[in-house]
Formats: sequence, C-alpha cells, structure tokens
Amino acid sequence: MGRRGPLPKDPEALLGHRAKARPQPASGPAAFRPPRASAEWLPATRAAWRAFWASDMAAVASAVDLPAIGRLFAMYDQHARAMEVVGKALVVRGSTGQIRANPLADLALKLEGSIGRLEGELGLTPAARQRMGIRLVQPVRQPTAAPETKVSRYAHLREVAS
Repeated sequence: MGRRGPLPKDPEALLGHRAKARPQPASGPAAFRPPRASAEWLPATRAAWRAFWASDMAAVASAVDLPAIGRLFAMYDQHARAMEVVGKALVVRGSTGQIRANPLADLALKLEGSIGRLEGELGLTPAARQRMGIRLVQPVRQPTAAPETKVSRYAHLREVAS
C-alpha cells in the first residue's frame, strides 16, 4: 500500500477494454497551407513564425489550432515590444511625480505567463510534448568513416622515453 492509497496495477495486468496510448511520431509537412505572418509583427517574430511552420511541430498542428498559434505569436510580438521599452526605462515617473516600475514590465510578466501556458497546450516545450505523447523523429547520424584520432600533445615525450 502506498502512502496515498493503493499502488496502481502493472499495465500488463490490467483487465478490460483500455486502449493503450501509443506515441504518434510527428513527420511530414502540415496538411494545410499555413497563413502568412502578420506584416505588423517585428522581423524576429516573423522569422520565428516561419521557423515554426518549417519545423516538425507544424505536422502536428491542425486547422483548428490556427487561432491559438496566431495568438501565441501575437503575444511573442507584444512581449518583445514591451521588453524593448522596459530595457530602456525600467522605472518611470508616476502621475504625482513618484518613481515607480514601468507598467510595461508588469504587462511583460503577464504575457510570459500566458505564453508559457499556451506553449504547454500546443506542445511547444519538451515536457509538453512528452506529456502529450508527441515524439519528434530525428534522423540518425551515420558515421562517415573511422573517427579521427588526435595526435596526443605528449606524443613527443613518448618518443624520447622509448
């Protein structure tokens, strides 16, 4: 008996009609044509958009995911713009002349939380992919020839000692 109740049965010993979840490999391009990046976004955000759609994760995305993916990249863009301003002025003068933290720093912090949640829902982090059972297939590197051997920096001492 475990500390919080009975331990779960071994998956092989389970009875009934349970479907075994098998990780589905993600491969191939998306089944639909992805939309163009917004012209209003920063160049870095547009580059990240293109990189996303060129990646293996685009094969997992479907047409119903487009609004969420678009919202994620819009938040990326807002975060980058807010951090650019916060980087120039971390503190500002308030309405009565007091020094206070830049309100855009608070916005950036809230955006980071929203971005993190959305990345987790879309499977854009390694932990989220593992939790969702998504396995990205990486090509196996084949050795081209025998590994190169480096000449030891003490080789000249061995010759003298012999």
